[in-house]
Amino acid sequence: MEYACLGWGAAANKHLALLDKAQACAVRPIKDSGAWQEPRFHSLQHRRDVAGLTVMYKVHQQWVPHLQTLQQPLRRARVTTRAVALAPAELLQPRCRT
Repeated sequence: MEYACLGWGAAANKHLALLDKAQACAVRPIKDSGAWQEPRFHSLQHRRDVAGLTVMYKVHQQWVPHLQTLQQPLRRARVTTRAVALAPAELLQPRCRT
């Protein structure tokens, strides 16, 4: 569960709820043990979010060769404004029909 964050990122909410329930069952004995300092656990949703942001950063900033197929073309501004000049690296949003 912990190391497949990106694989679970697009799963349905009911499946993610089952994963969160499994994590809660695994953490319960650790929290109930009465340890002097309780360890801090991040939620699985937080780990999925961080993993997704890390991959996007590597694609767009670090130029990792095996991830270059994921990189989208930059958006070309038709009109130059101050806002466009301040953020020239805006991405093209793909159209999606659901």
